This record gives sequence, C-alpha cells and structure tokens, in this order.
Amino acid sequence: MIYNDFILDNILDNYFDTNIIKQHDNVIIALSGGIDSMCLFDIMFKLKSEINYNLYAIHVNHGIRGLEAEGDENFVRKYCKDFNIKLFVSKVDAISFSKNNNLTLEEAGRILRYKEFDNLYQKLKKKNINTFILTAHHKKDQVETILHNIIRGSGLKGLCGMSNIKKYIIRPMLNISKNDIEKYVETNNIPYRTDSTNDDINFTRNYLRKEIINKLYTINNKFDDHIIMLSNQVKDVTDYINNVSNYIYNYICIEKDKTKIIIDLKKFNDVHIAIKSNIIKIIFNELVDTLKDFANVHILDIINLCNKEKGGHLDLPYNITVDKIKNTIIFKKNKINISMSRRKK
Repeated sequence: MIYNDFILDNILDNYFDTNIIKQHDNVIIALSGGIDSMCLFDIMFKLKSEINYNLYAIHVNHGIRGLEAEGDENFVRKYCKDFNIKLFVSKVDAISFSKNNNLTLEEAGRILRYKEFDNLYQKLKKKNINTFILTAHHKKDQVETILHNIIRGSGLKGLCGMSNIKKYIIRPMLNISKNDIEKYVETNNIPYRTDSTNDDINFTRNYLRKEIINKLYTINNKFDDHIIMLSNQVKDVTDYINNVSNYIYNYICIEKDKTKIIIDLKKFNDVHIAIKSNIIKIIFNELVDTLKDFANVHILDIINLCNKEKGGHLDLPYNITVDKIKNTIIFKKNKINISMSRRKK
C-alpha cells in the first residue's frame, strides 16, 4: 500500500522496509494521551493492518497532576478500548521518588517511566517474540535534549542527543517536526489531551522550549536543523573514536575478568588523550555496567596517575580502585569501600 502522508511514509521506509519491525513482533506505544503519542498511535494502528504485528500501549500515571492525570488515564483507556488495543497502565509516585532520591521531578518521572517500560518489555519478551517500545519524541524534543545536555556540562555523548534505536526503545518520529505532527493530527481529526504542566517554566525543558528555543528561531528559523546536523556529525566522530578505542583497548589490555582489568601502562600513555578517556570509560563500564556518577574529574585523575613517575592509588565510585604498579594500571571492583575501611583502621 502507498500512503500519502509524510510522517507515515517516513516510519514505513525507516522501520518496516528495513525489517527493523517485522510481522508478529510486539509493538508497544508509550501513550500519554498527548498530541505526539496520539499521532504515533494512529500511524502504528494504520500500519498494523498491513504489517500484521501485535500492537499494545502503555500509559504511565506519574501521580503528579491529580484529577487531570486521572482524566488522561481514562481518556487513554477508552481510546484503546474503542480500537481494541490492549493497554497496560502503571501508576507511580514521582513526587516521593524525586524527594527520596534528590532528583528533579522531571528526572524522577523519566526514571520511573522507563522502569515501567522495562518491566513490560521483560514481561512480553519472555514469549520469544521481538518486542519494541515506541516513544513519540520528535525533532524539537531532540533539540531540547541536546541543549539541555550542553547546559548540564555533558561531553560529546550529550551532543549526540537521543538515539533513534536504543536496545528495545525506538523513537520513530525523532526526525519529524512538531508542525508536521500537528498537521497530521488536525487532518486526521485525532483527539488528544493537553498537559497543563507544559506551560510551567519551572520545569527545565519547558523553560528551554518557551524562553530559549523560541527566541533562537527568531535569530535563525533553521537553527534546529543546524543543531541536528551538528549532532549527526558528532555521532560520526564518536562512532569512529569508539571503534578505535575498542581496538586499542584490546591491544593494551594484559588481563581482565569480572572484577579486575590490568592495562599496559607504557602503551596506554602513548595513546591520544581522547582515546585514553574513552578507554577508561570502557573499563569502568565493563566493571560496573554504568557511567552514572563517573565524571570527567575521575578520568583526569586516572590520566594524571598514569603520568606520575612513582606508583599511586585512587578510590572511585562504586568501590572501584585504580593502582599504578610498575608498568601496569590495575582497575579493580571491590566488594567494600576501600577508602572507608582504611579510615576505620
């Protein structure tokens, strides 16, 4: 079937014709009830009749907006029922979670939302069927994310923004403009709900959108395309750096297991600092499977340690220690906090 709509054609070309999503796969729409997710739902429902995949939806009630949030949930429930689509509803307490973990409400909501996504993914993938969760992030969301990352002091990874595909999460509208989404919804008479907090500039993203990004358009109405172009160029560079880093890491690694990685010091010191930094991230990620709380200052400390004439020791997050011994650098994951045990002695 040939479709005449730009967004629908775009998704069909990039995710179905390329066999990323195939017949009989599980496809779950993250359905908030807002204009973006309702647009995505409509498109995926139309494509279902041709591709024949299993379509579901998930709605996460964050417990933030009281009766308004209940209204969103009821709206989504009725809509999915009318279209005979199975809906999974999760209720979380983002307010308590943000306070207990010293997070912004935005960050708390995002963490809990993706946790619920993962729970559903784990539940459905047990049937040995390819399972994907689709979110309705679009081009303007990508620009907001990149600018937000820059403001927070992120490195090259932050300039890359969100990925179109990350594990089982797919963002099929990431290159679609907000105007195109609004036009599609209006043309197809799709109902949607409006989140009142979208106007609250106390939320960082709302402030960026309303006070910063809208003004940038007055300077250059193509600035978002330029941000995306920069992001794509950075992705190419980081892909190259990652490939080189992995190759060199395997070359300079003397020994490794689940708790310890030993690196040849001389070979490591001969490497460019950009590759050094990436190799350190690879090592840290292999030992603890996360880079959260591992900052640029830790990378610089390790590089400075490697440049010292004498030996030395570092204590890092997640009970990781780094020791310079003779011609090696030893990264070790410890069961206890080494620095704390030393202080007790």
